[in-house]
Amino acid sequence: MIWAKGASRSPLKALGRARERRPSGSGGTLKSGYGSSSAQPPATETVAVCQATPPWEDYLDRHPGTTLFHDPRWGEAMRQAYGNRPYYLTAQRGAEVVGILQLVLQKSLLFGTHLSSLPYLDAAGILADDAAVSDALIAEARRLMEEVGAKWAELRHAEAVAAALPSRTDKVALRLPLPSDPEALWEQFKPKVRNQVRKAQREGLTVHQGGSTLVDEFHAVYARNMRDLGSPPHSRRFFRLIVERFACAARLFVVRQEDRPVAASLTLTDRHGVHVPWAASDWRFRRSNANMLLYWHMLKSACEGGSPCFDFGRSTRDSGTYRFKRQWGAEEAPVYWQYLLQPGQSVPELRPDSRKYRLMVACWQHLPVLVARMIGPRIIARLS
Repeated sequence: MIWAKGASRSPLKALGRARERRPSGSGGTLKSGYGSSSAQPPATETVAVCQATPPWEDYLDRHPGTTLFHDPRWGEAMRQAYGNRPYYLTAQRGAEVVGILQLVLQKSLLFGTHLSSLPYLDAAGILADDAAVSDALIAEARRLMEEVGAKWAELRHAEAVAAALPSRTDKVALRLPLPSDPEALWEQFKPKVRNQVRKAQREGLTVHQGGSTLVDEFHAVYARNMRDLGSPPHSRRFFRLIVERFACAARLFVVRQEDRPVAASLTLTDRHGVHVPWAASDWRFRRSNANMLLYWHMLKSACEGGSPCFDFGRSTRDSGTYRFKRQWGAEEAPVYWQYLLQPGQSVPELRPDSRKYRLMVACWQHLPVLVARMIGPRIIARLS
């Protein structure tokens, strides 16, 4: 199980408000392709909202679309790291849980108050048994927007949940199916990739794997890399919380040149494969190809652990990071970021490459690394 074993199993009605939502379509018969019986009375979905960690273990264990990023511990980690408030929406039919949605509230004078599922992650939106349940969760999310004063809610999905919702599809995930043998994977790579890895090995770089003891080295490389890219970094505390809460799934990799960390990453493993939400390298040492050695060791470790897939994370199509991931043989997988908008609102443009934030990015790149590390978490706490 990848869920919190100590989570409460008290009835959902005791956790928060419950509101009834009836399925769309005439006669109450579900037409989502999941199957239903017209002889039965119309089903009624009840959606409960709470801020305490909900008892989702059984539902998440049985739903085929569940990833580690649907775990409710993410909301609590974001609360502790940044003070952002999580909301857990649970849909039921009778006593049975039939859908879930985790939202995190972020407030900013500059970027506006909004809800996200989930900030910083590629896809952690709605899980539901059928379309009627998705509709009920969306309706309750809209009501929650009104209550908290959010201008929009961003639902991040690997598959589009509601076709009518405004969506962004400019980002794609890049994934590589893995063989069971690392040697077979090595032979799949193009000669240029293998030569770059060998060059890093000849440089005398060493690769280290572990948990919380490597957080400081990881964060040092990551924070500098984010400054160079013009983006605020996460706090060291945020990563410590992740490694602590997902100790069985999280692994840190650090590449050292002698005693100096020059590349690092954080991976998370679930039943779908190994995911790399955060990876970075120090561009002052780019000639050593430390980044290539880092990725080879992550891929090799994933093969040895029996993971079926390596998820390189999202990138903008045809960007530099996109091309880097593609050279390993990774293929595109769609990512749908769908939006619930208040009247008069448009899909937010919070991309660092947008004209609106180009000057901010340029200024950030000139900050001392220490300053960027100090003030960056205060900014990223309000960004999704």
